[in-house]
Amino acid sequence: MKAAAAFEPVTAGSMASAAVLEPVAYPTFDDALARHGAEIYRYALHLTRNRPDADDLYQETALKAYRAWDRLPCDANHRAWLYRIATNTFLSDKRKTSRLRSLDASITAESIPATSQDNDGRLDAGTLLREVEAFIVDLPPKQRAAFVQRKYLDMNYQEIAAALGSSEAAARRSVHEALRKLRDRFGDRI
Repeated sequence: MKAAAAFEPVTAGSMASAAVLEPVAYPTFDDALARHGAEIYRYALHLTRNRPDADDLYQETALKAYRAWDRLPCDANHRAWLYRIATNTFLSDKRKTSRLRSLDASITAESIPATSQDNDGRLDAGTLLREVEAFIVDLPPKQRAAFVQRKYLDMNYQEIAAALGSSEAAARRSVHEALRKLRDRFGDRI
C-alpha cells in the first residue's frame, strides 16, 4: 500500500513546500562569441603578428566554433574552448605552410646567429623589439602559442594546457623552452 502513496494527487498545500525548478538559460553561440571574441582576436593577432592573418585566423576559429556549437556540452568552458580552436587552427595552418615551404627557404630560430652588442653599449630599443618579434614568429608553433598566452595574455598554465590540448606540465615546458631560446638568442640585451 505504500507504493500507492507515490501516486497521490498533488494538492495546493504540498505544492507550496515543493521546490520549483526554473529552466537554466545557457549562452548561445552569439553570446559566447560576444563575450570572448575580442580576446580571441587579440590572441590571433599576437600569434600571426599581422591583421590580415589575424582576421583569417579569427574567422576560421569562429566558423569552426559555430559548426561545433551543437556538440559542445552546455556547461563547457567556452573561453578555453575558443582558445583551443584558435590554437589548433593556427598550429594546423603552420604545419600546412611548413610542408609547402621548400627546405632552402626555411630558417629556424636556432640557425640565426646572435648579434654582438654594439661598442657604445647603447641599445636601439626599436631594433631590439623588431628582432624579438621576428624571433617569436620563428618559434615552433606550440611554443609560440604557449609563450604568447603566458606573456602577452597573462593566462595561467592550466588555461594554456586547455587551449593547447596538453597537460599542464607540457604547457610549462613549452613556455620554458620558448623563454630559454629567447635568452640564448638575446642574452643580456633584454
